[in-house]
Amino acid sequence: MAQNDEQLKKTVAGFAVLLTTVTEMVRAKGGGKPALLDAYDDASDQIIGGLRNNGIPDDQLQAIHKALARLRLAFEEQKP
Repeated sequence: MAQNDEQLKKTVAGFAVLLTTVTEMVRAKGGGKPALLDAYDDASDQIIGGLRNNGIPDDQLQAIHKALARLRLAFEEQKP
């Protein structure tokens, strides 16, 4: 059970990083965008990994992954 609690804490931390990154992406103009996209990818991977390790079914993981990917794509396409 302690391992699941630790994994859940990492997942929640991933969400916090993701939200912070998205906030900065919305505010960013130009140069910092590649670094923010990298941070977004890292946070997304942390979230998906944490959810997978907590027994979330694959179909639900796929839905979450698709939503994260669509959001990232929207930021990539955003004009400076």
